[in-house]
Amino acid sequence: MNIRAKNLIFTVTILIVALFLETGICLAETVSIKGAMKIHKMGGYVILINYETRAKWTDNLLFKVHCKFQKGEFTFVSSSLNNIQYGWHKTRITIADVIKKRYGSLREYKVELYKDNVLIATKSCY
Repeated sequence: MNIRAKNLIFTVTILIVALFLETGICLAETVSIKGAMKIHKMGGYVILINYETRAKWTDNLLFKVHCKFQKGEFTFVSSSLNNIQYGWHKTRITIADVIKKRYGSLREYKVELYKDNVLIATKSCY
């Protein structure tokens, strides 16, 4: 292989790495779910979610909870979270008592974390 071909391969590799870093597609994400738990409160449920951000400021976070009840399945969504500083954080999604009365108890749930409308983490709980 001559020097021009090696230089071209090196340049293309650097451009691809720079593109992945610029678009945020890399192995180490800036936010992750650390834990989720269901709390039975006043007849309904509260899903508590612990998450960690690794960037100085994080924007455009959204949590979805897919729930399976005795008689149905539903998805609950948090509001969009912005201006989150570096560190550990908590958020909650509340499920009303009416849902429990109508569809039975919560059997299992899965938490999904979206950043900039891209799914980056999931956590299943039973």
